[in-house]
Amino acid sequence: MASSRNGGPVRATSSSLTRRSFLRGAIGVAATAGAAGALAGCGGASSNAGTTTEKVLRFGVANPKASFDTQITSNTWGASENVCDTLIRLNPDSKQLEPVLVTSLPTVSEDGLTYTFELKDGVKFHDGSTLTAEDVRYTLTRVLAKQAQSDGYDKIAGAKDVVSGAATELAGFSAQDDRHFTITLSQPFSSFPYLLAQFYASIYPHEACEAAGDSWGTGTDFIGCGPFKLESNDDSTEVVLTAFDEYHDGKPAIDRVEVHYIDDGNTRMMNYTNGDIDLCFLDTSLLDQYKSNDDVSGQIVYYTPAATQFLNINLNDESFQDVRVRQALSLAINRQELCDTILSGAAKPCSAFIPSSETGYDKSAEVLPYDPDQARKLLAEAGATDLHLTAQVRSQDQAVMVAIQNYWQQVGVTVDVQVIDSGLWRESRSNGSLSLTLVTWSTLSFVGVEHMGSYFRSDKAKTRSSFYDSPAFDAYVDAARSSQDEATQLDNAIQADRQLVRVDYGTIPVDWPQNPYVLREGYEGLEMLVDPHFRKVTYNK
Repeated sequence: MASSRNGGPVRATSSSLTRRSFLRGAIGVAATAGAAGALAGCGGASSNAGTTTEKVLRFGVANPKASFDTQITSNTWGASENVCDTLIRLNPDSKQLEPVLVTSLPTVSEDGLTYTFELKDGVKFHDGSTLTAEDVRYTLTRVLAKQAQSDGYDKIAGAKDVVSGAATELAGFSAQDDRHFTITLSQPFSSFPYLLAQFYASIYPHEACEAAGDSWGTGTDFIGCGPFKLESNDDSTEVVLTAFDEYHDGKPAIDRVEVHYIDDGNTRMMNYTNGDIDLCFLDTSLLDQYKSNDDVSGQIVYYTPAATQFLNINLNDESFQDVRVRQALSLAINRQELCDTILSGAAKPCSAFIPSSETGYDKSAEVLPYDPDQARKLLAEAGATDLHLTAQVRSQDQAVMVAIQNYWQQVGVTVDVQVIDSGLWRESRSNGSLSLTLVTWSTLSFVGVEHMGSYFRSDKAKTRSSFYDSPAFDAYVDAARSSQDEATQLDNAIQADRQLVRVDYGTIPVDWPQNPYVLREGYEGLEMLVDPHFRKVTYNK
């Protein structure tokens, strides 16, 4: 659910902005705001043979230099979400699941193990073939065989045999005919439907994917049954998507999406202000500059990804053994000030671990308190009045860690901040040698209990330099995962969050990233959910 790739920062602080750098898991809103009159150029429409006006959206993004096949990489800009469809999707506004390729959400057996689906009739792939249950079987089996970087698919019965190579058929999948099938799990797992909304589970046409072989996802060897067809791809400068006339949910209002590869963040924004592109993500390092630009400031939009930045503390380290020390370190951080200054307003202070973009968010929780006097008192009670810590972070996290260093210095805690290579950081976190670091952890499922559980459940925490081991937390997570009752799931997710953050202080949440992008006036209906979704975009100017 929360990808192991997502240990990197969600906010973009460098010139490269791909799925890996703003990952993903994100919920956004349609946006049209501000005055674009002073901007040079004109977006939205282009002439075709001098007679027909096409509605075009031009999207500037860094070249990921990677396949569009999300079963082997997650480092793309969202090609799979616009070319392909999943069985079900997560509504970015309501955060409720909705049927896409199926007639309704699946029915679930009383024991929570068997999910029953019915495909829509007559759904077409871009090559003219018709979607069948065989394509679904093929896709899910391939996800496992390719060992996509995602948690949870191994809950399907027989999945581990496919992963290990002991089987080529997925035992938990059974097709009754071309449109009816069941998926059986090896154990109850209430988050399973959310997995089917992830881009990992984009449905591929069996015959076309097999025929393409290793070239699938490169060039134009990538088709689906989504709202847009892949018309051209030169791999280096531009990708063109065109609206699919036979899309099962109705042809999109935008005729064409032009994806322009522009690696440098400054250059992307220059292209935007010159009117050469209509949409791009705004690096937070440039945010203050463009917030003060009257021609652009009104067109900046923020969306809340399913991500949390937190201090990962190694509970095997003697410095962190006393819960009063961990509580004091949390109390010493002025999260609101940090978000407003160091993060340029592109973040919200944490009140818990689970952000508002996910299920399990605690609406009643207030921002984690800032109380340096109480922090000093707790440190004194714990006999930690001369505490010296070492924080090893990656370069993109240095500014935030230095700010926290200054907050802690004010309560008598000294921190040596060391910047280390990302490769060494990953290795050190895996082998348990990091004492203190900053992590931004994201989820593609938008399920809060999976977001937490994938990092802090005891079986996971020991592999991430955390070593948090709370039977109470594990029990709450397991109860939420096994229940089919939404109220029970929510209650246990909130209790797990409180146990982790406000009782055990097993980690110290800092902020929830707010990722900015710019969208030209006249465009409406853009959805942000991990990546941009263009199916509902309209242009009216």
